[in-house]
Amino acid sequence: MAHRPHTSRRPGCCRGTAGVLLVLAAGLTGVATAAEEAEITESPVNTTNPPHWVDSSHQFATNRAQALVQWMDDFFGAPVRDAERADTFLRVIAADDWDERDGHDWRFRLRGQVSLPKISSRVDLIFSGEESESGLTEDQRSQESDVGLRLNFRDDKRSRFDVTLSLRQGPALLPGLRYRYQLPLTDNTWARFTQRLQYHTSDGYRSLTNFDLNRAISDHSALRWGGRIRYREDKEFWDWNSIISYRQWFEDHEDYPSAVQYFFSVSGRDQPQTFETDYRIGVQYRKQFFRDFLFYEIEPNYRWRRDTYEEEREGVFGIVLRLEVMLDDDLIRGL
Repeated sequence: MAHRPHTSRRPGCCRGTAGVLLVLAAGLTGVATAAEEAEITESPVNTTNPPHWVDSSHQFATNRAQALVQWMDDFFGAPVRDAERADTFLRVIAADDWDERDGHDWRFRLRGQVSLPKISSRVDLIFSGEESESGLTEDQRSQESDVGLRLNFRDDKRSRFDVTLSLRQGPALLPGLRYRYQLPLTDNTWARFTQRLQYHTSDGYRSLTNFDLNRAISDHSALRWGGRIRYREDKEFWDWNSIISYRQWFEDHEDYPSAVQYFFSVSGRDQPQTFETDYRIGVQYRKQFFRDFLFYEIEPNYRWRRDTYEEEREGVFGIVLRLEVMLDDDLIRGL
């Protein structure tokens, strides 16, 4: 019998800001009650002999491409999937980002959510970061870190609409909204669009647009093209990222699964004029080890980069090592 990965388990903290946010959440209770009247149902994939990654944990999967891609997003810990989980979880990530130009850069990130059933089944306390991490550098992933509240107004097979109120170091409040739309194009192809709008009380408006097109190559592999466009009023320029990646998971590990992603990405901005800041090629290997909640990643990469328009582009080899602890609802209650 094929082994089912342990990633269906859901992996959450912060005290001072959490107390303030819980008070804010109480004010949302009336609105959330009305939203709860619409029941969310799951729609399993209709396949003749479904492989092991097609199961009830993949909500609203309408074709095999979506189910496979969602499994891989779950396994790689993609924020776009974490933003739509239903249970309490917490990801604690330590990373060493080394390259031959800048040396070692240690970073620590926290991402997850705490469900608040006593307030509403649709309200969560969230610890969030960059919406789309795939293909981004570790520096880009760590730029934004929020703690806040999320209210899910709508969630069905194709669309989801959330309202958020986040708190960021400064301090600054960020009210915002997020809309996601997804649909199958063929049995093997699936597309997803996500738009997030926020207002930063110190820096102004922000917009983040993500689009990805996915195709299942086999029961073990998928191809993805992804695009990301971001605007920040305080920076007064647009920056963007485009990536093409090939993902494959391996069946040869009975106890703890592993997967690999090969990627090529391009990043750029439009000021002082449109130019590419970074070409990046690399391999990301991720494996579960020792316990269901432990993961490590090895990501060698090569970049052709320039930080400003005036600089000459240079080639830089680097490697990122990541260690992740993913705690789900049961493990958090046991702490």
